[in-house]
Amino acid sequence: MKKNKFLLFTIIISFIVVCIFSFSINNKDREVYADNEYTDKIPVLTFHRIVSDEDKKNIYPHNQWVGSSKVFESMMKYLHDNGYETISTEDFYEWYIGNREYGKKTVLITFDDGFYEDYYIVYPILKKYNIKATSFVVGSRIHDTTDIYDPKKTRFMGMDAINDIRENYPNFEIQSHTYNMHYYTKGKKHRIKTMTYEELVEDTDLNSKYGFTTLAYPYGDNNEMYRKVLEEKGYLVAFRFTPSEYATRDSERYAIPRIKINGNATLKDFKKWLQK
Repeated sequence: MKKNKFLLFTIIISFIVVCIFSFSINNKDREVYADNEYTDKIPVLTFHRIVSDEDKKNIYPHNQWVGSSKVFESMMKYLHDNGYETISTEDFYEWYIGNREYGKKTVLITFDDGFYEDYYIVYPILKKYNIKATSFVVGSRIHDTTDIYDPKKTRFMGMDAINDIRENYPNFEIQSHTYNMHYYTKGKKHRIKTMTYEELVEDTDLNSKYGFTTLAYPYGDNNEMYRKVLEEKGYLVAFRFTPSEYATRDSERYAIPRIKINGNATLKDFKKWLQK
């Protein structure tokens, strides 16, 4: 009899403890929601080339497309330390179509062109702070191996670097910057503006081997015909470059706006771009 009473007492106490714990967790969840309501806009931030602080000062002091690794790391640390959630382009698509909600402290970090600094400099920083980001690479520039790093040379990630990132840190996704549209024609027009429907299809098909699902337009330039091709080929979304503004669910699906992060920007500037 005493044994049965003890067992009953133990069950009652355990039930009370579970109830108290559950109540505490639920209240905590409600507090988090109150402080971080669902967002209706997301800043899609665009970087280009990131070099060491020394190389920025000595080689690229006035280049708006080249940023300092020291400043870039301070930006990523700020996101990490202040509770920001970083997402992928595929995460963004799920939010865009209403399948997923994110809090106000949500940001999409992107890099254009696929410079090999994305592998040598950016990748370790992202991994250090557990940041999700996307590198948009030009398919025709992807060689089998990545060149040995030299800050004075403009080079791009090879397939070996891309495979290493995909295997060891998939939070840094690799997506399309077209196969071979990142240049001007002799008439100083963006290549995309001179291409026929068939040429746009061919360029997109050449990139199919890389498994890309989203795209950023070279120079941010796009037209209705190319947007149609991307839709036909099953791309989830595509990103333009200018004018800079926040992305919303009302943004054009194949022309999602982004915000340029100038190579000479400071952490103070970065904080301003995060304000919505």
